[in-house]
Amino acid sequence: MAASMKKIVGEVISSLKKHPSPEKKGKSFWDYLKDQLYSETTWDQSDLLVIENEIGKQLSKLERKDFIKLWESTDVAMDKLDMDQTPDTAEMKTDLTNEILGQVMDRMDDNYSGGSYYTPAESYVAVEEEKPTKSDEDGDITEDIDPKEIDEEFDFDETDLFEDEDFDVDENNNI
Repeated sequence: MAASMKKIVGEVISSLKKHPSPEKKGKSFWDYLKDQLYSETTWDQSDLLVIENEIGKQLSKLERKDFIKLWESTDVAMDKLDMDQTPDTAEMKTDLTNEILGQVMDRMDDNYSGGSYYTPAESYVAVEEEKPTKSDEDGDITEDIDPKEIDEEFDFDETDLFEDEDFDVDENNNI
């Protein structure tokens, strides 16, 4: 059976709903996390570790081929494969854990409508962008700028704009 990200996220959430809250009796760990979502700006690392452990349990149930297919479906994997990087199993597990953690966190939001707001820092590949060249101090345009892209400056005077026979302007500048 092929694993899907959505199914694993659902299983992790289901498991977190079965864990008791560390603060309030009768509440689940999931409820505890949702309460934190709306009240705190940072997450307690021990709480994140609980989620990561649940994710690890779900990933360990996967067959190797399903594990690799699931990893290959992530944006991080696509970036690494595009750069001809071959990660080991531990790196794949870390990537998947981060991806699933982000999706679990997204689902805590009652206003969640799909997509992911959370992206771990590791998922971004640093690429230096080429900066456009500006004109030098004398005002001359450098060779790197296409002359067609330069807008001519027009110097309009107010009187030029309103000196038209169709407009009658009184002393108070009313038309």
